[in-house]
Amino acid sequence: MLRLAVIAVLALSACTPSQAVPSPSLAPPSSPQSGAARAPADVKVNLYDRGLSLEIPARWTWNAAVGFVNRATSRYFLAANGPLTDLPVVPGNGDVDASALPTGRVVVAVEEFCRLGCSGPTTETALPLDWSTAAPFFGRTVPSDRHEAAIGFRLFDQPLFVVARWADDAPAADIAAIAGVVRSIRPDPAPPATGEYRGWDGLGPLANIAVGSVTLTPLPAGAIIRPPYRTYDNAPFYVVRGKQGIYAFASRAFFNQSCEIRYDAAIDRLTCAIPGRVYEWTRFGTYLGPEPASNLTQHRVIVRDGQVWVRYIEEGMLWPSVPDEPAEY
Repeated sequence: MLRLAVIAVLALSACTPSQAVPSPSLAPPSSPQSGAARAPADVKVNLYDRGLSLEIPARWTWNAAVGFVNRATSRYFLAANGPLTDLPVVPGNGDVDASALPTGRVVVAVEEFCRLGCSGPTTETALPLDWSTAAPFFGRTVPSDRHEAAIGFRLFDQPLFVVARWADDAPAADIAAIAGVVRSIRPDPAPPATGEYRGWDGLGPLANIAVGSVTLTPLPAGAIIRPPYRTYDNAPFYVVRGKQGIYAFASRAFFNQSCEIRYDAAIDRLTCAIPGRVYEWTRFGTYLGPEPASNLTQHRVIVRDGQVWVRYIEEGMLWPSVPDEPAEY
């Protein structure tokens, strides 16, 4: 035993430091890789009067005040990658002059063009908007190093345009940002599936309203109520779907507010009885009888993303009439 102990001691003493078994240790924590600095988040801007919002680069300046540019142009939003105060304007017009745009500048505006009528799409536009479909703005001629293009869209019956103007020497990131601003446009607040929305009544999918149906529809919960003298705007309305279109008619006669209109399915007529007389209209609002009575007033109806909306807070005789009534039956 003594001999074995001596051998073990001699073996240990013969080990050099380089031969010693290293003690276990934890590997040093890996340092996080430093990524590229993030650009500031885009700024969301609400255009409350128009019921929409959009997003612009945080480095841009903007103004969402409503103003008249000229007799035919209203501007609801203006943004640029520089000051707004030094933007040149078209002589005698007042809108931003792309041909004289300052060096390096990008400008984006939301505008409406209306005189006797309004320019832009006549039906609702699907979102998001695609800037690649933009076209030269009203055919204006600008220098080869300046550009002006626009894209029209219709949002809840509002015909609007996004107009962009830029110089070739503007930062590439700012020119590229135009497409993102356009793509970010959306209704705000978001509309519900059905019910009241900014003076519209959402009735649900068009597919759920049968062709040939005539339905008396009450005002939505939370409806905006007009002053007493506009009682015809505070009443239920008839929704009528034909083979080609869908319409909404007032349930009170314009010429006599006490005349409450009812639908008589047996004779397929909308009727109103007052002492000494009965008035009749076709289901599409055409008056059947002598003056002074008139056709039924209409509420504006739109179909957006397959959903039916009725402008219940406004009605009148200026909405488009039934273009071809016989074809609707």
